[in-house]
Amino acid sequence: MIYIKNKTKTSLLSLILLGMIMCGVLFTPALASSNYQSTLVKGTDIFTVSEYNDAVWKTTVNNSTNPSNWFEGETNITGAKSKITMKGWRDTTWEIYDVLTGIFMTEFFSLEEIYPLLALMNNLGYNETTINANYTNNYKISYGVRSVWNFTSSDYPDEQSYIDGIKVFKNPLDFKSMLDDYSNLSAELNEKLFFTPYSFPSLNADEFLWNLALNGLAIAKPQSEYLEDLIDELGCENVTSSGSTLIFERYGETEYTVEILYGNEGTISSFLVKDVDDNIIFRIVSTNSEWIFYITLIVLAVCGVVLVAYIIVKKRKPKI
Repeated sequence: MIYIKNKTKTSLLSLILLGMIMCGVLFTPALASSNYQSTLVKGTDIFTVSEYNDAVWKTTVNNSTNPSNWFEGETNITGAKSKITMKGWRDTTWEIYDVLTGIFMTEFFSLEEIYPLLALMNNLGYNETTINANYTNNYKISYGVRSVWNFTSSDYPDEQSYIDGIKVFKNPLDFKSMLDDYSNLSAELNEKLFFTPYSFPSLNADEFLWNLALNGLAIAKPQSEYLEDLIDELGCENVTSSGSTLIFERYGETEYTVEILYGNEGTISSFLVKDVDDNIIFRIVSTNSEWIFYITLIVLAVCGVVLVAYIIVKKRKPKI
C-alpha cells in the first residue's frame, strides 16, 4: 500500500482527483469531430412508461388511439417496461433497393403484402438490379441487430418478441436523397400499380422524419450537428432540434409536441409527449449502461474526494 507522506503529495492528489471529476462531468462524451461516427454499443436498455394520461391523450393526440399505436405492447399502462438488447453491428453500404425494402415498404405494408408486391414489381420490370441501375445513390450505414421485448406490465417472457435491425446512416445529408429517390420511384411504381390493390404513399419531409423516429431512428456523433444537418437538408417545417433532442410540433385533436432525446449511444433515451401548455401526456424513459457508467463515475469521484478530505484532516490534526 502506498501512503501519502507529506502535504504536497496530498494537495497534488486532491488536484488530480478534482481534475478527473471535472473532466468526467464536463467533457464526456468526447468532443465533436468533423466526421460523423456511429456510437452503437452492445448492451441492454430497459424502457419504462413513466407517465401516461389517457384522458388528455384522447383530447389532444387522437380520440381513438393510445400509445400502443406507436409502440408495440402495453404502452398505455404506466409502469410497463420494454427491453432491447443490442447484439452487434457491422458497417455496410445500402443502395436504393435496400432503402425501399428496408425502410419504406416495411413501414407501409405488412409482411404478407410485401412478398407478393415484390413479385408483382419484378413482373413489371422493377427488381433490385433495374431499380439500382436507375437510382444510383448509395449510403454508408452501421447496421445493428437487436432483440426486442415488447412493453409489458408483467414479467418478460423468456423469448424476445422479435429481432430487428437498427440503421445509423453515416451522413445525415443522405436522408434528403433517400426521400427524393423514393418520391420519384414511388410515382413511377404507382402508375404501373394503378389497377392493383397496392399504392405507395407520398411523404413530405416532416412525415418522413416522423416515421423514421417512430421506427427507432438512430444517429451518429456529434449528435447536435447531425440533427441540425438532417433537419436543414430535409427542409422540415415543423421539426427542430435542441442539442441531442429532436422536437416535433404535431397536430392531432389539438396541437402537441413530441420530444425525443438521444443518449450517448445514438439511440433513443427518452420519448416525451406534451400539450401546448407543456403538460406531460406520455413519457418513456430508459435505463442503460450509459447511466450506469455515469453513476459509477460519480460514486468513485465522491469516494475519492471523501478520501482526500479525510487524509488532509488527519494530517492537520494535532498530535497529542
